[in-house]
Amino acid sequence: MTGNFEIFRDTDLLYRFHLMDEHGGVLVTSAGYHHKREAVTAITAVRENAAMGHIRDRSEASPRMPRLVRAPART
Repeated sequence: MTGNFEIFRDTDLLYRFHLMDEHGGVLVTSAGYHHKREAVTAITAVRENAAMGHIRDRSEASPRMPRLVRAPART
């Protein structure tokens, strides 16, 4: 499995990159950067850190962020 990084400019002329899968699908879109070298630096950081990165599951509500509760149906 070989993905690649694609640098592009958005409508605001900021540099961004996509991490693409082997079929050309977009896996990740970066933040915007004013300079191309900043985007390249970010790509380098992703390449160095992502392979060993831990997964943090923050999909569950925390005590500070209660779950949304649906209002009872009106009768």
